[in-house]
Amino acid sequence: MAEKTLFARKATGLVREIGFSTAIILAVCNAVGLGWQKRVFQAIGAESVYPQEYVLGIHPMVMAFLLIGILMLVSIYGFAVLSSAMPRSGGGYVFMSRIINPGFAFVATCLEFLSVAISYGLIAVATFEATLIFGSLAGVDTSGLANPYFMSIFGIVIIAFFSGIACLGTRMTGYVLHVMFWIPAGILAIVYLVFIVANPTAMEAGVGAITAGHTAAEYTQAAIDQGLTSGVYWSAVFAASFYAYWAYIGYAAATFVAGEVKEASRSLPKIIFISGIVIMAIYMSISFLLARAGGMAGVVDVGGGKTWSLIDAVGYLGPGAGSFEDAGLPTIGAWMPYFAGISAYGVFGAGMGKLFGILMFVMGTMWVANDIPPFILTCSRMLFAMGFDRILPEWVADINERRAAPVNAIIVTSVAALVGVVAEAELFGDAGLAFLKPILHSPFGQQWISSSGAIVATDLWDALFFGGMGLACAWFPSKLPEVFERAPWRQSKGLVVGMGYASFATNVVLSLLILCHGAGYGWGPSFSLGPLGHFGGNWLSLNFWFTVVLIVISALVYYWGRSRAKRVGADLTTIFAQIPPE
Repeated sequence: MAEKTLFARKATGLVREIGFSTAIILAVCNAVGLGWQKRVFQAIGAESVYPQEYVLGIHPMVMAFLLIGILMLVSIYGFAVLSSAMPRSGGGYVFMSRIINPGFAFVATCLEFLSVAISYGLIAVATFEATLIFGSLAGVDTSGLANPYFMSIFGIVIIAFFSGIACLGTRMTGYVLHVMFWIPAGILAIVYLVFIVANPTAMEAGVGAITAGHTAAEYTQAAIDQGLTSGVYWSAVFAASFYAYWAYIGYAAATFVAGEVKEASRSLPKIIFISGIVIMAIYMSISFLLARAGGMAGVVDVGGGKTWSLIDAVGYLGPGAGSFEDAGLPTIGAWMPYFAGISAYGVFGAGMGKLFGILMFVMGTMWVANDIPPFILTCSRMLFAMGFDRILPEWVADINERRAAPVNAIIVTSVAALVGVVAEAELFGDAGLAFLKPILHSPFGQQWISSSGAIVATDLWDALFFGGMGLACAWFPSKLPEVFERAPWRQSKGLVVGMGYASFATNVVLSLLILCHGAGYGWGPSFSLGPLGHFGGNWLSLNFWFTVVLIVISALVYYWGRSRAKRVGADLTTIFAQIPPE
């Protein structure tokens, strides 16, 4: 009897069907989605800097990708150590529950689950929004469908479609993921070529072709007239680091399905490091080439050897404080594919430019959509692991024997994703079910469920989860010495502890920055640290208080789960003292 009440089953029922390349693509697709295509412009909008003041000629966004990427690799080391020693589906939840504390692990994993599940819904709708963003490049106009009701229905259909594929098992999901990765990746290779062959004459010609005769200098001068000024380089890098961190989230996707990766103990360290380096290389290289090409056109000398260019103007007039409308100029999209289109029109002419625009439309939308399969896999495996430990009801961990898929966990994930759908579609906004707005507002008049509401505090939830993972790595050798000693990927105890604490400290600092910095949520007392920016000033930060509410609710669910497990005779003390079976 005691043996029956330990875990839900003697084996998970999951099958190791995920190969080396699929696991790498899983992580790359999870991280590389929609946002990376606009990061350079967001950084410029946050704080512009004269190109002549770049350190080593490196754009602030590229420098931020480098520095945050290095910090990411520190965290990746911890994931590699733990995943190699304990290759089980559920990833961070399994590690933290066995090393730190099951209650802490449950709360941290609930935050991570909500982060990914809500993002699943957001991205489902963003797949349609990408057609709005990049449609003009291909001559496609979907603006007539851009209303909360259609976008909500679209998001629900996308969720149903991809969740249905996930229920067919990891092998089928892997096939779909490969198709959704290699098509936009192939087009991205062409984008690299287009940026490499860009030249000032072609960029100027491309601007004229896309804007019906306007010159790049008109945009630059308009931005200067509206107040484009230079800040301090390292301050701009600091502000850009927020955007870099958000772009890197997702690098550990393969660890959540570790129990389904072939030869996981030996292959996962390579998978995690390779995928992290690939993500870092894509971000840095394409951002460098974008900034280089965009800086060739519309160069305006403002005196003292200082200049601004088209890319600075678009960053300021778009995500920044300026306005295309006030300038009386056609909008140039503050997105990487737009500038690739400008280069293509200038280099290859109108005919090839239009064809290239269609490729940009396909690439832009598919880099968004290929986020979805990794989201489903990671979310459902978190729920599966918590159900297998009996903290959540056992039916969450049920496996379809024919497909070896946790169908119930996938269904729960899909339901949770609906929150992201209605938020991104602004279903409860003025153009949607506006009569529900009063119910869905905080006591301070802020809306909970919207594209800018409380549920988009996902970056903070990620940082808290990754901080816990760093601590788990640091404590691993002392808490589970027998597991540490027999790990296939052997590392020195001092290195593991040091890297673990470094990862923990890094993510704690990032959590505080996200929470308190003016470019984040600005919670706390108001003060300034000069070039590091303004902090605090917003004690009523919706993101902060909503996170607190989620932590409390997650803790209550954990204690409910413990009580329930004891009532059915599960020995939690023994469960959390052992690694789950395969």
